[in-house]
Amino acid sequence: ANYLPPGAVLEYYYVIRDAESNVYETSPTVIEYTDDRFQWKQTQAGPLLLLYHDLSRSKVEAVTREVEDRLDHIFSLLQIETGRPIKGVIYNRHAEADDAFPRQSRTTDELQVFSGFAFPAAEGFIGIGFQTGIIVHEAAHLLLDQAVGPNAFPLPSWLDEGFASYMEPGATPYSGKSLSSRGLPLRAMTRVSGTPEAIGTFYQKAESVVAYLIEEYGVEPFQRFVGELGRGRMMEESLLTAYGFGVNGLENRWAADAKRPPAPAPGSRTRGSPWLNFSSLVIGGLAAAVALVAVLRLAVRRLRPSLDTGEGLQPWEDPDLWDPNDEDDYRP
Repeated sequence: ANYLPPGAVLEYYYVIRDAESNVYETSPTVIEYTDDRFQWKQTQAGPLLLLYHDLSRSKVEAVTREVEDRLDHIFSLLQIETGRPIKGVIYNRHAEADDAFPRQSRTTDELQVFSGFAFPAAEGFIGIGFQTGIIVHEAAHLLLDQAVGPNAFPLPSWLDEGFASYMEPGATPYSGKSLSSRGLPLRAMTRVSGTPEAIGTFYQKAESVVAYLIEEYGVEPFQRFVGELGRGRMMEESLLTAYGFGVNGLENRWAADAKRPPAPAPGSRTRGSPWLNFSSLVIGGLAAAVALVAVLRLAVRRLRPSLDTGEGLQPWEDPDLWDPNDEDDYRP
């Protein structure tokens, strides 16, 4: 209720009543809510309009071609013939996006865990880093929402985030057997929450489950599954119709699957999605560094009460020092 994403299109009008109960209604006016700190340029990738700033044309064209290829694959998989227009607003770094992103928990905001947010109601998304992975990930959320349509119940995050992660180029989901003992059971994975490490596990598991459904049983059952959800069926009923088992059956079968690579130990640096900027190892190191700095500052203040505490951020604390063209700044 108190947040509006950049790029959202608003239609508004006024209804005016006077003391004699006369009513006058103005004509509707359409405006786009924009972030006017930057001079935005546009590029088109199929139904996706991308807004960006201060990037070379060659980079934009190369990424746009890659995005178009991935969107064609998503359209085919979801059986979308003509998708509604969608929009993505891409910032170059976290310092630019801080005021544009929706507020999360204090820890999540401070550690800058998320690099993108999709808003199906506004048919748009915002993200950091003009990279194929994050653009495809966020666009996949919007296209899945279009595929299930307005009659579907809200999708659980394990399906929504798992599908978006699996659609990224180069996705390499891990085996269910290696992930089954980690994180929440599938029925509890209705929304993303928890510590950065728990969020990382959530996404790994979600991607692995969706990969299992598609790779183990083929595309057609997954399309029937999405179709059942689009008819307003509950998750249990939709899975039973398309696959012959429900949520518990899916988890049991997925947990026994060892065909994919085993997941690395928690805290290891791995390929990841644009949802998470750091691996658990990096987050842990950052947290330890911040804690150490806090302890040292406290000790110095006690020894020298008059010490000026107005010094700036340390290099590892300043996101403006990151390279926006380096994918490692946006992926674990």
